[in-house]
Amino acid sequence: MAKIVKPLNNTQVSSAKPADKPYTLTDGGGLYLHVSTAGSKSWRQDFTVPVTKKRVTMTLGQYPEITLAAARQMRADIKYHLANGDDPRNVKKAEKRQQVLESNNTFEMVAEEYISRQTHLSPATHKNNRRYAAYLSEHIGAMPINHIEPIDVLDACRAIEEKGYLETALKMKSLAGQVFRYGVQTAKCKRDVTQDLKGALKQPPVKHYPAITDPDEFGQMLRAIDDYNGSFEVKCAIKLMPILFVRAGEMRYAKWSEIDFERATWTFTPRKTKRKTGVSLVVPLPAQALEIFTELSKHQRSEFVFPAIHTTVQPMSENTMNQALKRLGISGDTHTIHGFRASARTMIAEQLKYDDKYIEMQLGHRVRDLHGRAYNRTQYLDERKEMLQEWADYLDTLKASE
Repeated sequence: MAKIVKPLNNTQVSSAKPADKPYTLTDGGGLYLHVSTAGSKSWRQDFTVPVTKKRVTMTLGQYPEITLAAARQMRADIKYHLANGDDPRNVKKAEKRQQVLESNNTFEMVAEEYISRQTHLSPATHKNNRRYAAYLSEHIGAMPINHIEPIDVLDACRAIEEKGYLETALKMKSLAGQVFRYGVQTAKCKRDVTQDLKGALKQPPVKHYPAITDPDEFGQMLRAIDDYNGSFEVKCAIKLMPILFVRAGEMRYAKWSEIDFERATWTFTPRKTKRKTGVSLVVPLPAQALEIFTELSKHQRSEFVFPAIHTTVQPMSENTMNQALKRLGISGDTHTIHGFRASARTMIAEQLKYDDKYIEMQLGHRVRDLHGRAYNRTQYLDERKEMLQEWADYLDTLKASE
């Protein structure tokens, strides 16, 4: 007759004392508590390996880290694997390997790997990406990337959103999406969970950059720029901005290799769309702009047309041109460097009566035809060349109209 084993209770387990020899307290089903002479207690499970039929013992862990209830759950798991014909020891090894793999694939680690590979980005963008990654990592950094759910990312972003930093929260979600897509490409996770978060974050109010569009006031500003007594390179940059109205970053990153003096063109890939399309923008250089570039070329000291003051391997900083305007008494509440784009868009349309299509193309925006196809940025070059020359001549007229 089989011996009936009475299950253990918590009091028996906690009160078990060491003896002269090791002993065991049986809970049934092959599970028992081993008590050493030193007083340590460990849970062990005896079972028969399905294939070899060999009787083996598997240590489950120490008490009290592994409670009686936890040990019984582990016994149930072992019996489940045995019923499926698996060796529980092999299952445990596979789980440990997976844990090691996941510990090396945390969001923080994958994000760092991804960011470090983005060598084509500017130092400023790298710095911002690391900042967004740090904010995310406060919440999900230690989590295996393939265990992260949409709500985990949302909670991380909303923690910043609740502080009023709406744009930063959106940037965080965008970076998280990039990291997850990289994780999919490198087999670290199955999908980009941020795809489930569309519309979940608040949108910041549309930011309109202050811009002067009154011709008389614009002429006054142009005369002030002509009187700028700071760095020659900075003066040239802020003289070119109203003529060419490119983005500030595009002007700062301009390279001599992009300037064609014979054809009077500046050809570059807009930084805002570089990763999306890779399509170049051709900027026709009116005579006034070509003259400025020619004068600058006599002082060339870097591959950049506008290098930083203290180094030749980086362009001038983001704030340099706006600070120059402030030195001229032009408040950021009145006009900014970016505002030259809004000024040109408004004044070319209203004063020179050019088709919006040419203006938008010259701004580097995606312009579509009647069939929804995007125009190539090299199209309508003759019309845009004429427009920019007339615009530059018009600016000269405004400067002369005191």
